[in-house]
Amino acid sequence: MIEAYLYNADGHDQRMELDERCVADLGERSLLWVDVLGRDRAELDRLARLFDLDPSSIRSLLRPQDDFYVDNYGDYFQFDVLALAPADAQNAEDAFLHRHPVHLEFLVGPRWVITVHEEELPFFRAFRAQDKGETLIGALTAPALAASLLDWHLTGYFEAIAELEASVDRLDDAILTRSAKRTLLAGIVALRRRVAQLRRLLVAQRVVFYGLSRPDFAHAVEAAAHYRSLERRFERSVDAADHARELVDGSFELFTTRTAESTNVLVRRLTFITMLLGAIGAVAGIFGMNFDTPYARSGLVGFWLVVGGLIIATVVGVEIARRRNWL
Repeated sequence: MIEAYLYNADGHDQRMELDERCVADLGERSLLWVDVLGRDRAELDRLARLFDLDPSSIRSLLRPQDDFYVDNYGDYFQFDVLALAPADAQNAEDAFLHRHPVHLEFLVGPRWVITVHEEELPFFRAFRAQDKGETLIGALTAPALAASLLDWHLTGYFEAIAELEASVDRLDDAILTRSAKRTLLAGIVALRRRVAQLRRLLVAQRVVFYGLSRPDFAHAVEAAAHYRSLERRFERSVDAADHARELVDGSFELFTTRTAESTNVLVRRLTFITMLLGAIGAVAGIFGMNFDTPYARSGLVGFWLVVGGLIIATVVGVEIARRRNWL
């Protein structure tokens, strides 16, 4: 599906049907954004005819590669990133997997920008929804518009990291208010895996953000300041992912501390119970010695006196242990 948005700084911003006249009428104060959902060969061939795209560009769009690139075709340049799209809950690997990566390709020409992706991207909708009236976006250059879209793309990663940090906070509360359990450890492992995945996705795109800001990249000269700012924002996103990883590591340390504390409490209780049973056994052993003593001839009365004394001593010992937090 192809959607075309014409931004005209001297006229009206509008969604329109894409045709040869639309491309030919582009001026210095107008900018065309073509958003392609899906990788239909017929639609991509149509774009190739309208914008005179190189055949290798179409091949890259049809078969996205794992390696990121910034290609210069003379009249336009092309690059790809990994955007984050909402995940279907039925396909989520764990409770913390809210988003998944989607290949997003940019083709940036003199007065037009083409984006190609396979799934709906929330930040594209947010970019279009922010315009409540006529704008001056048409006065921007195409590289500047691409830089703006990339900034929104990074915002998606910041939001995902914020979700992870909120999950870490909830997990810390659970660790502090409940005893350490294997289910909590599973949550820590899932968070750690998710943070590592987000950081890997970000770092892999470094070649794109650095490549666009290089001095030898002639296409971005007019938008050089935007791409340098974008590069700094990219580094901040990587730092945010590192900070989220440190938070998860802190949760694991908190979990191990709580586990050690629970173990200490258990050992303390077992020690007290062992001491109590040992005292009872010692008393029973003394009264069971085979010597002819007066209390050995006290009969049933003496037996119940000893049993009662042991029960009273046990109750007193347990109460003292509770007051001193031994149990």
